[in-house]
Order: sequence, then C-alpha cells, then structure tokens
Amino acid sequence: MSINFQPLNKHDVNFSNVLDLYREAFPEIRRVPQWLLRYKMRKGKAGFSVIYDHDTWLGFIYTTEYKDIIYVQFMAITESLRSSGYGSKVIDSIKDMYCGKRIVLNIEELNEQAENYPQRLKRKAFYEKNDFNSSGYIVKEPAERVEVLIFGGNISKEEIEEMYKSLMGFPFGLLIKPEVFKI
Repeated sequence: MSINFQPLNKHDVNFSNVLDLYREAFPEIRRVPQWLLRYKMRKGKAGFSVIYDHDTWLGFIYTTEYKDIIYVQFMAITESLRSSGYGSKVIDSIKDMYCGKRIVLNIEELNEQAENYPQRLKRKAFYEKNDFNSSGYIVKEPAERVEVLIFGGNISKEEIEEMYKSLMGFPFGLLIKPEVFKI
C-alpha cells in the first residue's frame, strides 16, 4: 500500500464521489452546509485531500493546523473498502506526515441511549487501536457533544478552546464558544 494525499479541487475525478461519501459517512448533525463544503472544495482548500492507494480512490480527509496541533475535522474511507485495513494505513500516514505534532479528532460521545451506540463503540475502539487516547474532555458543539481524542501528547481545555476559536476564524471565533467539559 502506498497511501498518498492529493489536494481536492473541482477538477479532481473524484470530486462528486467525495460529496457523496461525505453525505453517506457523516450524519446530518455533523455536516457543514453543503454550499460551504463545495466552496472549500472548489477553492482547493488547504488540508482538504483525496486519499489514494496508487490509483485507487480510498476516501477523503480534511485537516486544519493550529500551532503544533493537527485537527482532523473529517475522514472517511469509501464503504466498499472499509474493514480492509485502509483506515489504519491512512492514520499511520497522517502520523508520519505530521511527525512530532499532536493529532486531535472528535468522535461522538459514548451514550448508551444513542441509536448508533454500537457504531460509536466500534469507532472509539478503532482509534484506540491506532494509539489515540481520550483527552479527558467533551466539547459541546452547537448540535451535539463530542469526545476529543488525541495522539502524540495531551491537550488542555484552554488549547481546545483556542483551537476552536482559530478554526472558526474571524468573526465567528469571537462569537461562538463551544463549552469544554472535563470527563
């Protein structure tokens, strides 16, 4: 396997596949508005990449950087290739690419009452198998609560708050402040 990341733009042969995978892989509550997603993709937004194994399209990833933190906002492997080891290979490639940096991502909070609780457990087990640990924090985003996982160190409540502020940009970062809770 030779995992590589190519910046996504509207000319990529898999542009529409990425949109379809995004809708399939993420519940509506987690998705950004489609017009915003298309805008970011069309502009070749830094960090928005299509993932390939040689010429085989695997999926996509969207990362942003804040200081020494790489925040994985979205990552999805196409359904036909899931459970074939590609997710772990992509994670390993990200770790290699960002060696020495902390990698942060969010997963849905484990809630036994949630309709997709078994899926949430499976997702957390996948990331733990790939050396991600709980940061010890839950973030209450506008639509849901998510657990912050981290690889390569620890993260403080203040860093999470500052990371979100930076990610939202001006003026939203000043106006919208997610609540961060210790688990």
